[in-house]
Amino acid sequence: MKSIKYIVVLTSILLLVLYYIDNSSSAEEKKTNPINQVSYQSVDSKPKTVKAQSKNTKKAKLKPQETVVEYTHTIQPEEKPDLELDYITAYRDWQYFPNCYTDIEDFHNEKDPLQTLAERFENNPRESQNEPTPQQNMYYQQHVDICKTMIQDVGDINEEDDYYQILGKLESRFNNTSPITDEAKQLFHALEMVRQLKRFQRNYLDATYPVSNLPREQQNFITEKIQELSTVIIELYESNEVLTEQHTQQINLLSDEVEALRNQLLASRTINQENMKQRKQQTNGYLNSIDDYLHKVTSPDAYIVLVKELYEPEYYQKDSTVIQRMKAQTGLQDSYYIRILNRLVTPLVACSMGYPCDAESDYMMSYCLGLRDSMFNQACGGNLEDFYFNFYIGQNQLNDVIAYFNFMVNRYAQ
Repeated sequence: MKSIKYIVVLTSILLLVLYYIDNSSSAEEKKTNPINQVSYQSVDSKPKTVKAQSKNTKKAKLKPQETVVEYTHTIQPEEKPDLELDYITAYRDWQYFPNCYTDIEDFHNEKDPLQTLAERFENNPRESQNEPTPQQNMYYQQHVDICKTMIQDVGDINEEDDYYQILGKLESRFNNTSPITDEAKQLFHALEMVRQLKRFQRNYLDATYPVSNLPREQQNFITEKIQELSTVIIELYESNEVLTEQHTQQINLLSDEVEALRNQLLASRTINQENMKQRKQQTNGYLNSIDDYLHKVTSPDAYIVLVKELYEPEYYQKDSTVIQRMKAQTGLQDSYYIRILNRLVTPLVACSMGYPCDAESDYMMSYCLGLRDSMFNQACGGNLEDFYFNFYIGQNQLNDVIAYFNFMVNRYAQ
């Protein structure tokens, strides 16, 4: 009996040892095969779990084309993907996308955008070049990649979506992004101020139109009478192949009556000068509010948005307190020339506030590739300041540019 018990006990111990050995080897296999495995993919099959790089974040340096390897990893329940989009990046993407108009057309037509760039010089006398340089072709390919990246970033894009639909989705994405940083909040406030300024400007424009002093009922009666008489005149013409003398006299009488009614309406229309004056003062007061806020602005994006409106000498604000002050301090008087200087100098001031102005910035890509102006190979590979002062700004304009720049920096960007 003891020997049998001994054998049973020995067998149990042996089975227990084998069980632990088996579990130990399984555990070792699990350690060598973790859950977060790295899977390498070609750039052509971009994984959805890796957010495509935004144009306004750090861009890749220009290099000859090479195979790019990216990776993604499986996200565990406790991990959360960083899907929050920066407010300023979303804004800059939306503002940049109009440069992609011809490229979107090329994508739909399965045409190489570089071919479109080459065709741009055919019968186009505004360009100083006959064809793009190899450097411009390289930069343009980067621009095309930026357009593609923004399309990927915005998501929910159908193959049939045209430029305007994609632009609308970029605008919607921006509007659905919350400003977090101080500079983002300043941009948000600046855009709100511009919207309010537009409302004041529309109110002022409405006040410049003549308005009838007749009661609404009388205006409607006269208008309806004019329509009735005009209908009778048309019927007389259409129902008679040959007009008799009687028909002609009747038409003339009806036409005279229509003309008299129209003159009555015109004579009743006057401009409410007091209302127009109040609306102009309201607009001028709000321009002063924008000027006051600009002293607190550190965001170059907000600065660009506000200065563009504040120093745009449209007829309804050409005599504003803000513009009159600038004219007195700079000696500049011509409104058309001030508009040119404002658009020229604003980027320079924004650069001094930290806005991207290097060789791959929006400004330099635009000048290099002619995205919003003529194409300048001299802009490719340099920064905005060097391009402006070594090539773009003429000697006759230089003193005015410096005067306008100093005024803006001393007033807002110190």
